[in-house]
Amino acid sequence: MSQATYERTADVTLGDLRPFPGNARRGDPAVILQSLVRTGQFRSLIVRDTGDGLVVLAGNHTLQALLAHGPGPCGLTTTVDGEELLPCALCGGQEWAPVARCEIVTCDDATATRINLVDNKAAQTGGWDEEALAELIAGLDGDLAGTGYTDQDLADLVAAIEEAYEDEEDEEPEQPAAPAGNTAPAEPATSSAPPASGDSIPEGPAPGTVAPPMPDGMRSMLLTYPAADRDEAARLVAAAREVFHTEDASVIVLRALRTLVAVLDSRHAHDGVVTVKALLLAAGAPEA
Repeated sequence: MSQATYERTADVTLGDLRPFPGNARRGDPAVILQSLVRTGQFRSLIVRDTGDGLVVLAGNHTLQALLAHGPGPCGLTTTVDGEELLPCALCGGQEWAPVARCEIVTCDDATATRINLVDNKAAQTGGWDEEALAELIAGLDGDLAGTGYTDQDLADLVAAIEEAYEDEEDEEPEQPAAPAGNTAPAEPATSSAPPASGDSIPEGPAPGTVAPPMPDGMRSMLLTYPAADRDEAARLVAAAREVFHTEDASVIVLRALRTLVAVLDSRHAHDGVVTVKALLLAAGAPEA
């Protein structure tokens, strides 16, 4: 049997479960227990029916946490917003015989080992999008019970992100090496490309070229995007031109920002309502 076959899902008494022999992963059952107390058992153990017993292939540290909880009532609670006390999500503060929800499979020894190895390895593979992680943690408004994270973890994460940004800003671009010999430097080339169409976001000057002089009273602002975001911005500008028929991209972006500010300001209005007409006026469209 070279693959696992699902048999059934069952609540199994902890005394009937055996840990995987030689499990190499060293987890933190105390952190898992905190999660169980707050959220309950949200993921099943993967258990192999060997014919003469049930062996946990994946979820060995959850098994340890359940054993640490023991029978209820456990007396464990979670404080929410400094006031409300929630009873343990496992036992509910009531009599409870410890059981684990298990997905029971049958397989051969080699497949059992593969399942155990990949479950442990997958938990270590890959990295983190630290900004996304910080947003997830911060979105819980300080109620981090059962997440495995603390307020200090969030503070350290934000500090690391800010430091990374500062390092990027401090990095100076490398200057190109001077040509060998006594060759005189070439005169900078000027761009002969025609102005960008109003249907797209204008490109900046190509490397090694000089941007054409700006008209009197005009100033440039460089906005950089990843390729996909730039394409999206161009589509949005084209859609906005259905209202602002003759404006170029820079004016449309400015009017979009005015509209955004008008929407944000509306949150403080007595009725919180903004009409389409009001938004168009805020953006600078002529009155009908």
